[in-house]
Amino acid sequence: MAKYRIGATNGGDAGLDLSWRGKMDAVDGAVLITKHITPQFIEAVHNLENVVVHATCTGYGGTVLEPNVPTVTEQFARVKDLIAVGFPKERIVIRVDPIIPTTKGIQTAMGVLKMFMDASFYRYRISIIDMYPHVRKRFAAAGLPLPYGDSFAPHREDWQRVNKMITDTKIYWANGNHSDDIRIEACAEPTLTEAIRCGCVSEYDISLMGLTVDSDDLDTAGYQRRDCLCYSGKKELLNGKKPCPYQCLYCFWKDVK
Repeated sequence: MAKYRIGATNGGDAGLDLSWRGKMDAVDGAVLITKHITPQFIEAVHNLENVVVHATCTGYGGTVLEPNVPTVTEQFARVKDLIAVGFPKERIVIRVDPIIPTTKGIQTAMGVLKMFMDASFYRYRISIIDMYPHVRKRFAAAGLPLPYGDSFAPHREDWQRVNKMITDTKIYWANGNHSDDIRIEACAEPTLTEAIRCGCVSEYDISLMGLTVDSDDLDTAGYQRRDCLCYSGKKELLNGKKPCPYQCLYCFWKDVK
């Protein structure tokens, strides 16, 4: 049995839905994921010592793909606002999720990574877009090309592009003479061999929350999907079970309008 109960907001957006605040007493720490670091979110988290913030930024904010998501420059500015009120940089993860593994998509993702690397952010999480049948229909309706044709999952060359991007990212970081080591993480993406494989809630996160880490208590048995590596004590803090206002075309919910 897991020693800790660690909250997470995979079921919604912690910047828009602040209901997670009322559940913090029931967990030992939390990973809060948001595409929009709102002033209200900053006020809610800036003095919490047991949370890690995942600031999602794909580079597609404000486009047809993410019509109601802040642009990369807006999210970048909000991340800096969070740091300005005293939230530590080491507990901020830049989440480039998902990546579209085409040549153009890799360029977009790399642009986001370089923007944050130039500001000395050293921890990142990435994933590759899943093309569900309903997502393919949305892409087609919007006049966008389908990354994998009629397939759900990436092809071999797609994985290779992303692995090369990770390698190029590490080189770019090394050339910047940063004092910290870069961390590029991925969960449920076993073919991303150049990334650190760990869950959204990991041993690294638990230690950042100020909790004592015992190897006997750490496990990855709390599978949410195939190849998930998350700590089994992970607990969902948001249960909207419906699309959020962002209306991203790649959303796994089927009833986006």
